[in-house]
Amino acid sequence: MKLILDIETKPDKELTDIFANGITVPKNYKDPKKINNYLKWKRSEAESKMSTDTDFAKIFCIGVKELGEEPKIVTLTQLGELIDKCSQLITYNGKKFDLPLILKSGIKQNTPLPYTKIVEMKKRYTDLHIDLMELINEYGSWKSLDQLLQVYCGVAKTPIDFDVCTDKELEDHCLEDLVNTEKLYNKFKPLIV
Repeated sequence: MKLILDIETKPDKELTDIFANGITVPKNYKDPKKINNYLKWKRSEAESKMSTDTDFAKIFCIGVKELGEEPKIVTLTQLGELIDKCSQLITYNGKKFDLPLILKSGIKQNTPLPYTKIVEMKKRYTDLHIDLMELINEYGSWKSLDQLLQVYCGVAKTPIDFDVCTDKELEDHCLEDLVNTEKLYNKFKPLIV
């Protein structure tokens, strides 16, 4: 089974102080209201960065899609069962982000996963995983999934504001990314050896 994978994340707010390394207020701040506003701003700034850090993010949802099938949301445990059966994983930036975060989340939550297989899927040269970001972008030049969809498939992703979106909008975004990743995969099939 060939499986497309995408995850959506949120900051693990319990780790904000660790990530921010103990937010401190500049010594020239004396007004309690300004101090409070400054602390809110710094925490918000830290939390937005945490969503893309594999040590400080938490998985909000995991989307999977077998080629040609409908996308769906699964749990971390269900994902482990699917990866066990998976002959090839397809992602966009999965080797650098999705899989490392899945591994670390599994460790944090003591979730039984096929860790050895996932580690193998992270390797640069493996037939178990096609990371379209690595396949399409050459020599460190990086373009987003949305940019490549527009260039090669003539479609654009639905815009989303991650800071204010609802949980439903974030899940819908994940499912849409799976469909779009399959479109890009199908377009670049001639390059896949």
